Amino acid sequence: MKTAGWSIAAAALQLLVTTAFAEEWSLISQDNNEIVFVDRTSIYEVGDLKKARVLRSFSKVQTIGDEAFPHKSEILLYAVRCEDRSLAFEQWTMTAGEIGTGATVWTGQIDQPSLYKDPNDPTFVSMMATVCNG
Repeated sequence: MKTAGWSIAAAALQLLVTTAFAEEWSLISQDNNEIVFVDRTSIYEVGDLKKARVLRSFSKVQTIGDEAFPHKSEILLYAVRCEDRSLAFEQWTMTAGEIGTGATVWTGQIDQPSLYKDPNDPTFVSMMATVCNG
C-alpha cells in the first residue's frame, strides 16, 4: 500500500513541478522511495566542471547514520566533470518535507569535494546525461 501511495504522490509531485517550474526542473529518476530533479537553469561551467542544482525527495524519512538529521528532501549542488563522467556534491540543504519544503534540518558545504563514479546507479547516469548533454 505504501508503494502505491508513493507512486501516486510522486506522479502528483511530478505534475506539480512540471507545471509550476516547467522551464527549470527536469525529472531524472524515480523509484518507490525517491524522485530526483535537476534544475536545468542552474547548470553553469567553472573550469573543467559543470555545476548543477539537484532536488532529491523521499517518501520515507532519511537520516545520516542511525538518527541524525532526519529529512525527506535534499537540495544539492553537484560538481560534474563530464570528461571522465565523475561528480561530487559541494553544498546541501536537507529539509523536513518532500520537494524541498518544511523546516531546514541541515545545510553545509565541502570546500574540496571528492569526485566519484557510479555507472551502475541509474540516478548517477541520468544526472550525467542531463548535466553534460542537456
